Amino acid sequence: MDPKEELLRKVSNYYDEQGLLIRYPGKKPLRQPILSKMAENFLFGRDYTEKEVNAVIQAHIAFSDIELIRRELIEGQYLARLRDGSKYWRTETK
Repeated sequence: MDPKEELLRKVSNYYDEQGLLIRYPGKKPLRQPILSKMAENFLFGRDYTEKEVNAVIQAHIAFSDIELIRRELIEGQYLARLRDGSKYWRTETK
């Protein structure tokens, strides 16, 4: 099995039958494809409030740590935000 297939197989273990993320991986290489997939739920060119970002994340995870995923999306540069958290948007770089 090539490394990419192996990574995708490992990542699939973090999702349930409905496609919800059931836990966040501790290993950084497994986080990238998960964050990339989560970012696909946000539209380019659209601004989101923190409440809207939380709702999108909550709709795609089966655990309660919305803040962890939101923070990881920002730190991974999948999403950006104003310093005061009043506006979020999907970045063009990822």
